[in-house]
Amino acid sequence: MAASCAGSDGDTAATTPATEAPAASEAPVVTTAPADTAAPVATDAPTDAPTDTAAPAATEPPEPDQDPDVDLDLAHGDYEVGVQTITITDTSGGDRDLTVDVWFPLIDGASDGAAAHQYTLFPDTYYESPFAFAVGPESIASDGPFPLVIYSHGSGGLRYIHSNYTEALASNGYIVAAPDHTGNTAVDRLLETEVDGAVTAFNRPNDVQRVINAFLDPESTETADFVASVNPGQIAVTGHSFGGFTAYAMASGFSNEFGEFIADERVSAIITLAPATGPLSDDELLSIRIPALVMAGTDDVTTPIDPNVTRPWNQSASSPSYRVDLTAAAHETFTDLCAYQAFLPTLSNALPIVIDTINERDEAGCGPESMPIERAQAITNTFAVAFLDETFKGSEMIKIDEVDEQTDLVFQAE
Repeated sequence: MAASCAGSDGDTAATTPATEAPAASEAPVVTTAPADTAAPVATDAPTDAPTDTAAPAATEPPEPDQDPDVDLDLAHGDYEVGVQTITITDTSGGDRDLTVDVWFPLIDGASDGAAAHQYTLFPDTYYESPFAFAVGPESIASDGPFPLVIYSHGSGGLRYIHSNYTEALASNGYIVAAPDHTGNTAVDRLLETEVDGAVTAFNRPNDVQRVINAFLDPESTETADFVASVNPGQIAVTGHSFGGFTAYAMASGFSNEFGEFIADERVSAIITLAPATGPLSDDELLSIRIPALVMAGTDDVTTPIDPNVTRPWNQSASSPSYRVDLTAAAHETFTDLCAYQAFLPTLSNALPIVIDTINERDEAGCGPESMPIERAQAITNTFAVAFLDETFKGSEMIKIDEVDEQTDLVFQAE
């Protein structure tokens, strides 16, 4: 078992978009849900062999400028953050119940006496959040409603695999919901219940659409405590690796042999992190017109920038469209793998195999050859928050000339 949360642009074969759209999106393909067990560390092996270009040569991480023109540190905003885990039941007659983590801004004082939230990998093997608290939705800040952001994990990943990022968004006044994609999680890989990549590609945007539906439905008993705090006209989707494909598919639509997903017009913006874009056709990418931000690492050998970033960057018609390349960042730079590596050895009963496996993944973004993870988090969170604030709150996006002297990133805008 390898410790990461990866996808590959070869997770499914290239597809041809349908020429005639049905009246509504087809129901997702039914798969068998894994047993309700604690989640293992996410895995790295893609479902199918990747078909991307040659891996990029490793780059030397430059020292960040000591006195940048813009403070790239919106790692955490003004709100404290609460976390709850809920289940969105499959009411279609299938068995694709979705386990969802929800992060939300807290009212002042709600964290007093509250325990830090623990993201459980195995019994006695967990990651304790340094920022978020295990409190309920009754403590959501009262100055909403807030924009809704859906996070989609990578292939063989977990809903909370990038909690540093999802917590940061919530601390800046966003409600963030992240489902485990049933049939494509770390649990599925451990139990050998993972489904075919093409099935997963079709299921994923349908999963996200179901989460959006639930958070906008005042009749839903599972999300009723959140609905009043969500602004239904302000919805974004973000995702890592195969989750990046998912975010693009929400805006472009997607079709393969299992059906057609119609682009969800309620989604107003997308953010993709080290995306896997192989399943999407050029025509599907061309249809994307909503605001988009893509961030990736120059040393990513799982979903290399070329073609996984260059193709959607050149092909899509997003407006505005932003791109940030992080020098010497790798695929797992956009997960919490490095935090797990530092925290798990402090636990007295953590499973040694988990710690050993994580340590074997240094090359995925935690080693000395990679961009320091704290710097990568600051860049990722800052650009994501600035982009969302521009889209939903009328703020001004970071300007290229404000960061063009910072040698560890390249920022482009169209």
